[in-house]
This record gives sequence, structure tokens and C-alpha cells, in this order.
Amino acid sequence: MYADDEAPQVKNKYKTIVFDLGNTLIRFDHNISARKIANLFNLDSRKIYDAFFDSEITRAFEKGLLSPKSFYGKASALLGIKLPYEDFVPIWNDIFWEDEDVCDLARELKKNYKLFLLSNVNRLHFEHIEKKFEIIKIFDELILSFVVGATKPERQIYEDVIRRAGGDKGSILYIDDREDLIKEATALGIDSIRFESAGKLRDLLSIKKVI
Repeated sequence: MYADDEAPQVKNKYKTIVFDLGNTLIRFDHNISARKIANLFNLDSRKIYDAFFDSEITRAFEKGLLSPKSFYGKASALLGIKLPYEDFVPIWNDIFWEDEDVCDLARELKKNYKLFLLSNVNRLHFEHIEKKFEIIKIFDELILSFVVGATKPERQIYEDVIRRAGGDKGSILYIDDREDLIKEATALGIDSIRFESAGKLRDLLSIKKVI
């Protein structure tokens, strides 16, 4: 038997921690943009939301199939509005804020693990986030849908994570707020945690001997 201070340390199997971006590290609210556009043109904010954030053109933009200006043109035409591109971009982008507790936890994990960022995100949003939030700089790899040409839960984007992590699924731990994305990653053999809060995440990481 070992005394408490002599017990051997149990090591975990993970080498790479993969973080989702939106509503995990960086919070957002699409309604902020929708309300601004609605107020400018006296439109229904729900119609704006559906056109911008729950539409085929938005999904194409996240896959990198549309340039920022092409997306702007299609979205403007869909809504029937005329807004200069230079005015559209800040309205589109200014919807994010940092979850400081989660970002602090990510910095703590960086001391012992490779960190990957895995996100469904369009070019305009990511370029804005990268400039505004220092947390992006700590990641060893950025797996972004508009670069990869695929979005979660498509197999291609998860396979890109596995490849960049050296091919060993068992060494990866994935954190995401969406249950459907967690299920898909788990089905591919990637151990996953659903993010709910910084406190709960810390508890789950502790159980897995990650921290």
C-alpha cells in the first residue's frame, strides 16, 4: 500500500485537446446582427435571422464555397436590402464575446497538451475573431470549415483532425457544446465531452485525469 503522498500518478491517454469555438470559447448571439439590420430597414428580425444564419447561402459560406462579397450580395438580394459592404461587415461580425473562464482553462491545458481548434465558421467571422481575441493564438492547429470545405458533423472535417493529430484517435479529446456533433465524433472513435459550462468542463476533465 502507498501513503497518499506516495501513490503513483495515473496518467491519461490524451495528447491533443480539440476545442469547438462558438459558444464554447467564444460566445455569440446572431440576433444582435439580425436586430440591427431589421431596425435599419424596418424588417422582421426573424426573417433576417433565417436568411443570415439558417439558410443555404450561410452554409455555403461556412464551407468556403462563397467569398465574403458573394455572400453579402446573395444575402442582400435575398432580403431585398441595399447596404454598403463596408457597413454590412461590422454588423455581421459584431456578435461575439469571450467566455473568460473557458479561455483560462484552455490556457491551463496548453501547458501539457497540443490544442486544436475545430469550428464551423465563415471567413468574415473568423478573421474578426482572430483579430479581437488573443485566445486564438494558443492553438497549434486551426481546423476551420471554410478552409477544409466541410462542416461538422461531416466525416471529412473530423478525419482532418485525426490526420493532424498523427492518426491516433485514442489520443484525442474533443470538446463541443452541441450534442449532435459530440455523437458523430464519438461514433468515429474520438472521445468527446459535451460543453455546458467552464465549471462542469473542469470537473469532467478532472475525472478523466486531464487536469
